[in-house]
Amino acid sequence: MKLIKYLMAGALAIVLCSPVGADDKKDGAKPKRTPLTKELGFSKDQLKKYRAATKELAGKTKAIQGDKDLSKKDRTVKMREIQKERIEALKKVCTDEQEKKLEEVLAKRKAAGKKKKNK
Repeated sequence: MKLIKYLMAGALAIVLCSPVGADDKKDGAKPKRTPLTKELGFSKDQLKKYRAATKELAGKTKAIQGDKDLSKKDRTVKMREIQKERIEALKKVCTDEQEKKLEEVLAKRKAAGKKKKNK
């Protein structure tokens, strides 16, 4: 009889503690950023052109990340250059409307990054 009481108490404790643990995971999770191509409303054709244009950049990125001889500062500089090239490739595929929206989105993201650094 005592064994049943202990098993029931243990099961009750597990059931009551489970939702608390699940809530902790949700609070700490970062919201995912929407990809630029989705925010700009790219068509399938535009996506293909953009991916083809940035295929080479992906290889450069992997090479930089794999190069253990680079200092952290040099790696950051090179990655920023690649990011600029990626934005230029994105602009080439955009329509005029999409390019305006791209500038707005990039400005918002830059402002949000500065706010984060100031905290």
